[in-house]
Amino acid sequence: MTDFDALRALVALQEHGNLTAAARALECPKSTLSRRLAALESALGHPLTRQEGGRLLLSDAGSCYAGYGERILTLAEEARHSVAAFSREMRGEVRVWVDQPLARGWATRTLNDFLARYPEVSLEVRVLPPGGLPTADGTDLWLACDDRGLPGLKRTPLGRWRRRLYTRAEEGPCRRLGAPSKLDACPWIGLVSEPAEIRLGHPSREDGYGHRPRARLRVDSLEMLADAIARGYGIGVLPSWLAECPRHGLRGHYARVLEDWEAEPVDLSCHLPRGARPRRIQVLVDHLHAHLPKRWALESGDSSLLSAPRRTSAR
Repeated sequence: MTDFDALRALVALQEHGNLTAAARALECPKSTLSRRLAALESALGHPLTRQEGGRLLLSDAGSCYAGYGERILTLAEEARHSVAAFSREMRGEVRVWVDQPLARGWATRTLNDFLARYPEVSLEVRVLPPGGLPTADGTDLWLACDDRGLPGLKRTPLGRWRRRLYTRAEEGPCRRLGAPSKLDACPWIGLVSEPAEIRLGHPSREDGYGHRPRARLRVDSLEMLADAIARGYGIGVLPSWLAECPRHGLRGHYARVLEDWEAEPVDLSCHLPRGARPRRIQVLVDHLHAHLPKRWALESGDSSLLSAPRRTSAR
């Protein structure tokens, strides 16, 4: 007997007025229905039926409970259909584009964890080159780490990378700079996508500082930038998680330059097709949010030291 069989027996008895008709409607013996009703009465601790003229009828309490039982059975049927629909929609492929800086560590683990949880879903993941854009008509999800966008895709926030200045972990003169104005004393390594002016902010200063680095080496790969800094070829701006996180990053390879100063953050976002989408896409997005590293999470009222316009002192 399933959890709902006793309720079905009770509702059938109310609808058909006698045990014989109820058993015929449910296509089961009268003895089976009697046992189910007795089990329900025993579980409730109250009689739900009465004998009258040799017929088994519902008592007033039974009629009251049957009304609730009918609603419970309706909800159970709706739930069954929802589960079946969910199961159908959790099959098939999701086409994912990932910006290059996101294509290691967290994304690899989280996407594979999703596949382990939903064995009938497959992912086609492609990595975008720096500055590249996916094709809107061939994209179910785009994980981006800047403010680029496509007209056919809706951008929603995912997280944020705080960024600081770093040098290699070994002791050196660039670890002891007293002010941003001293940055020219250190060789600079930058990303090709960096603006000409790097804006820096400090928690105790209302104005920021604008540094215009003269980088002799500029790369288009965050991994190559991180490697060059770790090897001591210069200083540069890195996401704090990459330089300091023991699980997702490369902790121990870097030291902060200008301890309390921060560069502008990088906003992470999900880009999704507008309009109705298969549920498996939204479930994947929810999975990414649920497994986002704490260092990347957006907090209520979270904003960068540099997100609002403020006076900038150029060197």
